[in-house]
This record gives sequence, C-alpha cells and structure tokens, in this order.
Amino acid sequence: MKNLEPFFNPKSILIVGVSRKAYTFNYTILKNLLEIFYRGTIYVINPNADEILGVKSYHSLEDLPEVPELGVIVLGNQVATIFEKLAKFGVKNIAIESELRVDTEDVLLLETLNQISEQYGVSYCGPSMLGIINFINNFTTSIIPVRQYLMQKHRKIKEGVSFIAQSGGLAGAMGWWAPSQEIPVSKVIHLGYGFDINDADVLRYFKEDITTKVILVFLREITDAIIEAVREITPIKPILFFYVGKDIKKEEQLKNAGGICVSNYIELFEFAKIFLWCPEPKGPNLGIIGPSSGAIYIIVKEMRKQGLSLAKLTNEHKDIILDKVGGSTCTLGNPVDYWPPERFVGTKICEIYNTSSKTLLQDDSVDGLILALEFFIEIEFDFNIFHKIKKSFPNKPIVTVLIQAEREGAKRVVKSASELKIPVFENEVERAVRGYKLLYDWYSKIKKK
Repeated sequence: MKNLEPFFNPKSILIVGVSRKAYTFNYTILKNLLEIFYRGTIYVINPNADEILGVKSYHSLEDLPEVPELGVIVLGNQVATIFEKLAKFGVKNIAIESELRVDTEDVLLLETLNQISEQYGVSYCGPSMLGIINFINNFTTSIIPVRQYLMQKHRKIKEGVSFIAQSGGLAGAMGWWAPSQEIPVSKVIHLGYGFDINDADVLRYFKEDITTKVILVFLREITDAIIEAVREITPIKPILFFYVGKDIKKEEQLKNAGGICVSNYIELFEFAKIFLWCPEPKGPNLGIIGPSSGAIYIIVKEMRKQGLSLAKLTNEHKDIILDKVGGSTCTLGNPVDYWPPERFVGTKICEIYNTSSKTLLQDDSVDGLILALEFFIEIEFDFNIFHKIKKSFPNKPIVTVLIQAEREGAKRVVKSASELKIPVFENEVERAVRGYKLLYDWYSKIKKK
C-alpha cells in the first residue's frame, strides 16, 4: 500500500509560487493553513517577496533550511520544470494542483511527470487536484477556503466519515458546508486525474485510518481498481457511493463488490449518520412511536417495500403500552399511535415517548426503534430523555424522523439528537427506513463472509 500520510498529515509543507494577491489559489492555501492553525512548518517560495501573510518567503529552493515533506504546485506554467526541481531537491511527495486539460499537449506533460517520478522515487497527486482537508490534524491543501470553526468541531472526534469526491467543487465545499445534522468528518480529498496516486490508493489508506469509520465516494468514473479496493475494504468498513456516470455494468460490479449505492448525493451524508451512530441491527423487526396514523402509515409502507416488519410484542409489553399510552394505539401495542393526547402539554408527550420507548426496546422482538416527531411548541419535550434510554439499550438502533415539526423546536431536537448520536431525518420518512435497511443488509453480508 502506498504511504499517503505525507499528503494528509505532513510535518512540513512547501507551497511553490505563493502570490501576494488575495483570493488567488496559492494565496488561499497559505491563508487556510494559517487560519486553521496548522502545526507543521510552512515554507513558501516567491522570488519577488520577502514575506507573505507574515510567513517568510524564500527566493529559491536552495535557500530552504530543510527538504519539506510535501510540496504543492499551483502555478499553471512550467509544471514539469518545477516538478523536476522539487524532485532533484529531494521532495518525495508532491501535490500538483495546477489545472490541466488532457489534450495532446498535456498528455506529453503527463508522460514527463511519470518519468521524473520514477527516476527520483517521487509520489504525486494530481494534476488538476483541488486538494485535501484533514480535519483531525488541522491540515489542508484546498484551494477553496476552509473555515476554522469547522476544524475546531471536527478535530475533537475520534472517528467519522472520510470523503473521496471526483469533483473539486463537492470536495472543496466540505471546508465550509455542514449538513443540517452535523456529522463528524475526518478527511476529504479530490485527486484530479490521479495518474500516480489514484482513488483506489486513497480507499486503502482510509481502510487503515483509525479515524475513518465510514467511507463516502462521489464517482464520475468507476475503474477496475476502485472495484477491487471496494471488494477488499467493505467487509471491514462500509463504503457508500453515488455514481453519476452512464456505465451501468460498472455500477453493478461496484454494488456486487460490496459498495452501498445511494439514490442521490445528499444521501451519502444522511445515511452516513446511521452507519456512524447506530449499532448493528439484530433483525428486520421495528418498533414505531408516532403522533398520527398518517405518519405511521408512511413509515410502514416504506418498511414493506424494504422487507422490514413490525415487531410483535409479548402480551406483557403490549398491555403496558395499551394501559399507559392509550390513544389510538394498535391493539398489538406496536405501532404506538398516541393521538389524541389527553392534553397539549410537553410533559405528557414526553412521558408517552419515555414509557413507549423503554417498553418497546425491552421486548426481544424489537430490533430497532423509529421515532416519528410531528409536533408544535406546546407539545415539544426535552429530547435528552433518550440519553438514559440509549444508555440502557446500547445494542438497538434508534432513528428519529421529524415530520412537519415547528422550526425552532426542530432545531432543538436536532441539536440534542446530534449530541446523543441519534440520527435525525427531517421530513424524509422513507429515507430513514431505507437507511436502517442498508445498515441491516451491510451487517448481514459481513456475517456471511
């Protein structure tokens, strides 16, 4: 396996040709590193400047006090010349973020880069690479702004998702965008052409990375190397992918290799929550708690499509729910439909969810729980009751759906649920059910292997 650690977490970095002009790509890389408090050593080369953003600017390679672990080329001209100079100087890892088009002229350039790489034992990423974001180690080579507050949030995590995007814009956006329910992100990369280090190499790097629990991939092209890497990794870590190309055969091969195909781009991050935060489902039988038959029927319809079932409770647990909840709850005790409540009071609704959740999860037939919240402020309750519930039943997934919840209350629930590591799906009932099914299927396949 290729050693990619110098690209994701170098002890020192050299940026060639940093401009003093704000908002240029190479200026942005330096600005990002300073703003996120990169802890390594930064070297910049600009023969026409003595300092840029407070960082000493060297006029030539020969002036540097050491050989940096990673070199970054962003200049559009003389790429091969600069690449060879870095290689001769002893730089063993080079990221080429210069934008190149693979036409006749650039094909010759790529051949030159490969020859130099082989001659001097250099590993390189790119060309046309947007860069890397490593939230855990406070490092980036992204040419798009990376926000310091996101670094602060993500660097505290022990494990999260890592994202490979065959799109510079989608990869770079991770430096400033956050989903409505924040998920922990470890690393992000856009490789560009990837003629030396490719996506399969990165997949294998993420396989060994202890801070990566779930791998997300946005694909324009599926190669045989990617398929083989996915086949190797999926028994160990889930790989969710979204493919926008036309090669249906390759897409099927990737699925057969163990890749988990999602229906649209945002589902990469929505389903990642379930794979990150939910324990292994022991079966396909679910308990449901909701405030209306409409919400419950939507959940049950999608369960039928996904081959999931309503758990059948013991008489003891059925009687507890019927006695303490009432409402129009199913005579079998599951699903729990508590409408209409006795009063529009949050404490009353809180007790219904508390009692119903504990009773359902205590039943051996219940493999997981779906909570439907369809509330206005008057019946909003403290979602933190699920801290004790989740602690009491750590081996059963809990998934939450917000259906037409009043905005301010919904924000509070999402915040509390995120702290408790309970996935929330806002107005996406079917997606919550599909997510549970994908999680169940992935674990089932692991057991068969």
